[in-house]
Amino acid sequence: MRFLLPLLLLWGLTVFADENLLPGGNFEVPFVKGRTTLDQGGDPTNVAKDPAWITFRFENSGTTGIITGGLTNEVARNGKQSLYIDFNHVDQPYQSAILISNFIPVVSGTTYQVGIWGRTDARDLIDSEGRSAYLKLEVDFFAKDAFQSVGEPLLRVQPLPGSKDHDPYFKPDSWNRFYVKLTTPPGAVFAQITWRWETGGDPGEINGIMYFDDATMDGPPNPIPDLTPSPVQQSTPAASASPQ
Repeated sequence: MRFLLPLLLLWGLTVFADENLLPGGNFEVPFVKGRTTLDQGGDPTNVAKDPAWITFRFENSGTTGIITGGLTNEVARNGKQSLYIDFNHVDQPYQSAILISNFIPVVSGTTYQVGIWGRTDARDLIDSEGRSAYLKLEVDFFAKDAFQSVGEPLLRVQPLPGSKDHDPYFKPDSWNRFYVKLTTPPGAVFAQITWRWETGGDPGEINGIMYFDDATMDGPPNPIPDLTPSPVQQSTPAASASPQ
């Protein structure tokens, strides 16, 4: 009988298994043929229903030597498409491509894992002649209205294609995953993910193409059904951390 009571208690609990809370992070829509820039239709936010991404934009201070990108079916980790980022002879600091997720329902005080897979282009291998570039991750947390921020944002930085004087983390012959584990703060009902590809403040030029695929946020879903922020509005992420 003493073994039966714990079983009865467990039967009364609802256990939510971890799952990918960002199913649209595989960049399979909209469909494209070849390398397609944002302004030519390679826009991962251009999805009719339940978009995983709500913002994809570039911040360039000039008209030459800029960062561009979009979707392509040239290479993919899974499926048929991926996101590409093109550092086109960028010689200015803090030029960036920014990808922001929709609001993702989460459970407060719970562990999640956020990640993305990447690789370099063997034919247009990323080459840094002095100027560095970084992949920056920011995760912000919000209350039920998706407007009031709660807790502190998570900030992480990964040099591209890897740290100087070390073997590249991202390579042309294989996909590698950059990921972090986090615990949502008390009161968090939504999370929002910002991926940023940005040049550094050092002199020189950087050139080359990288591909990214299967962006995920893995963890237990919020048990409240059909949880959506009302009204839906885009947040303003905090300033990204500068690499040390």
